[in-house]
Amino acid sequence: MDQNTERFIYADDFCVTSQESMFESVKANLTSALYELLLYYERNHLHGNPAKTQVCSFQLRNRDTNRPLNVKWSGTPLENCTNPVYLGVTQDRTLSLKEHIKNTKLKVRSPNNILWKLTNFKWGATAHTLRCTALALCYSSGEYACPVWERSTHAKKLDPALNNTCRLIPGGLKPTNLNNLHLLTGIAPADVRLEVASRVEFSQKLPVTNATSSMNVNPQPNV
Repeated sequence: MDQNTERFIYADDFCVTSQESMFESVKANLTSALYELLLYYERNHLHGNPAKTQVCSFQLRNRDTNRPLNVKWSGTPLENCTNPVYLGVTQDRTLSLKEHIKNTKLKVRSPNNILWKLTNFKWGATAHTLRCTALALCYSSGEYACPVWERSTHAKKLDPALNNTCRLIPGGLKPTNLNNLHLLTGIAPADVRLEVASRVEFSQKLPVTNATSSMNVNPQPNV
């Protein structure tokens, strides 16, 4: 692969990136990388699909907002996508993740409706059942990939949807204080949960130190 590019792969999702100060340089780097990828496919009897391949530019120059990257793969022009989705995270030009948070908020509203219907049943809708349902459906959707967007300036826009989830569990009204709701349900506020999830993810990426270096692994018995 070209030294001017970086590649990321997870399962069948493959991403090639290039960072330059000029659009022409990025176009040349991506074209070269895709050509090498095509040769690899041919040697291994694989087939690329340019129709499902998208290209996007990330930059802060407003005058180039709608400027496309004219990249071709195997003679086929690639689609310029404003908000590409990679591993379930919606990207945008400035990497503010505003669109992803907006879409996540809509995803939380749907399970919230299911949770609201459960509260109307006289049987089976105990507080424990509602809490488990909220964590499994609503909070899991709302916190997906949160280490990526937790520090975005738009992250607070998701709080109202998760607050509604928390309000449905004990059957609280809108004027009910949010701090009391979190105490009743035993669920931490949204910003706290997001920060904890980010720290856990970060700790898993830290290098593992040799914890046994200062320990006597095979102590000898006293004679």
